[in-house]
Amino acid sequence: MDVKLVMCDLDGTLLTEDKTITELSRETIAKLKQKGVSFGIATGRPTESVLRTLQSQQILSYVDVVVTNNGVTWLDCKDQVESQTYTLNMQSAIEIFSYLKPLDVSFAIYDQRYLYTNKINDGIERLLRFHHLKPYLCEISEVKKSKIHKFILSIEENRMAELEVLAKRLPTTDYHGFKTQSDLYEFVDRRVSKALAIQRYAKKYGYGLEQVMAFGDTSNDIAMLKEVGWGVCMANGTEDARIVSNDFAFSNEEDGVARYLIDHFKLV
Repeated sequence: MDVKLVMCDLDGTLLTEDKTITELSRETIAKLKQKGVSFGIATGRPTESVLRTLQSQQILSYVDVVVTNNGVTWLDCKDQVESQTYTLNMQSAIEIFSYLKPLDVSFAIYDQRYLYTNKINDGIERLLRFHHLKPYLCEISEVKKSKIHKFILSIEENRMAELEVLAKRLPTTDYHGFKTQSDLYEFVDRRVSKALAIQRYAKKYGYGLEQVMAFGDTSNDIAMLKEVGWGVCMANGTEDARIVSNDFAFSNEEDGVARYLIDHFKLV
């Protein structure tokens, strides 16, 4: 396989549980770039948060592309052009929330430096802290936006299974959802995936998904792991991500991405 690009999820994949990148990972990515292979990030996080993290972890200069919002947006770091695939109608978010509200969920909608939400629970508090956002408490009907990148629901971890079942019964095909963390579930336009954004970036530089290697760990990585030329699931990954992958790496706590790249590309 002639790999032109390596794409990597952040949380649960490249980042350790304390949200840092190890020195081995930094060194390995630098060596990968020296081999002429491009490197990118594909995450559910919003763009500003990702760039802030990559800068603080001292790898931003090695990154060629950043796919954010689970594939709704992607930034070409070479020319600093940010592109967009498909957004979600606000009316769809209202429909989703009305259907799943009996599960006592909190919604979250990003808006620059603010996070619209109806109630702050552990998941919402974590989003506020990680992305350096201020909460804007309101009812969903008060959110004055016609389009959003994605719609997030936060729920108690022990009720996630209920949410996953009910989410599959939503009465429309305009959007789709997936678990992104143990207590977070996200919805995007039905056409959106990390794979779609990666495909558009690759096409810009004259190659296809078959020349991409990707690392991921959970449900929002499934399309990426399945559609690229070589998908690698982390040892800490969820079963739905494992079954679509071509291979497996050590966990994010064991430098899984770095160790796999070192072995595959013979980086010394």
